Amino acid sequence: MSELRMRKFWLMAFAIVMSFAISAPLVRAADDKEKGATPLEDEMIAANKALKTLKTQITDASKNQSSLQLIGEMQKHFLAAKGMEPARAKKETDKGKFVTEYHKAMINLMSEMLKMESAVVDNKNDEAAAILKNLGKIKSDGHDKFQEE
Repeated sequence: MSELRMRKFWLMAFAIVMSFAISAPLVRAADDKEKGATPLEDEMIAANKALKTLKTQITDASKNQSSLQLIGEMQKHFLAAKGMEPARAKKETDKGKFVTEYHKAMINLMSEMLKMESAVVDNKNDEAAAILKNLGKIKSDGHDKFQEE
């Protein structure tokens, strides 16, 4: 009986160890979604997390304080990203022009963020939601133009 218990114990221990070994790469893969390949991607991923939450509450005036915090967080990440250079710039024939266009796009993005913040401060949540929708288009256009293929 004792030998049977020992075998069960070792079989269970082996199963536990193997489950950790199998799940470790899955955990790392989830972490990789939180981390981009470049510092610029890290900033954009962080801003996008705030954006997802903001989308769910921008029309609710009772959540304006939270919305303002999320907008501030996004602005912080976009401001950091504005000073960076997209990885794709290295592949461009006219790198200077490409970086200038990126900088202008980020200025436009920040300008829209300030308009949205102002609308939330003024309790104009429908206006803020419209600006947020426009930010989705700016995001999509920017990714098409500046992200590596």
